[in-house]
Amino acid sequence: MIPTPTLIFDFDGTVALGTGPVRAYAVAAATGIPAEQRADFLTRVLDEHTDPEALDGYDRVARAARLLGVGEDELSAAYLHSRGVLGGAEAPILAPRGFREFLEQARTHAEIVLVTNAPAAGIDRVLQTLGLAPLFDRVVTQAGKPAGFPAILDELGASPLPERFTAEARDQNASAAAAERGPVLSIGDIWENDLAPIRERGHHTALVGTRRPAEATPDLAAERLESLYPELLAWARGEFIAAH
Repeated sequence: MIPTPTLIFDFDGTVALGTGPVRAYAVAAATGIPAEQRADFLTRVLDEHTDPEALDGYDRVARAARLLGVGEDELSAAYLHSRGVLGGAEAPILAPRGFREFLEQARTHAEIVLVTNAPAAGIDRVLQTLGLAPLFDRVVTQAGKPAGFPAILDELGASPLPERFTAEARDQNASAAAAERGPVLSIGDIWENDLAPIRERGHHTALVGTRRPAEATPDLAAERLESLYPELLAWARGEFIAAH
């Protein structure tokens, strides 16, 4: 028997889906742009996605807005506005298909943790609205990923099992059972923030979405989170699954 494992989920782009929050951020940021340039700005950041170096939609908006003279204080205010309306008509979101049912199964085998760089404002309300609040054992906001992840792992007392995905790991279970906590599998859509620091600590990762930088080496990967439910459940149960 191995110690209790932990599944860590990112929020935006992983648990909270939809373009609403980014659109709300872009519209708010556009107020700092000359009126004659706003329509073109919104088209580029919301429809054309012409910045391949952007980490996600929020980063795409911020990078484009800065080029048009929007300052950091204005961007911060726009972001806080988008969080304040999160989950409402101005910034609708939805959870991945079947996610509630998946969590109900997974939490019988693993601790379920949500880790996000977003402020706490709106998160609890949205989780309640989505029916997910009771299914997370812990919610960490303003996590400061990627730099903040090592401290979070230390606080969790997580102990990596680097060979968990291979048959050879069976021989390691006895010695690993003495650890206070088990291994971690982090699930997110941004390799650099959500997964790379976890990988560096010897834990496992699952990358969701279409963006996969050349340096990304996730153990599991899929365009949609629901495609990974069977493998994530197997991991939580301590089964040994083939990495992607």
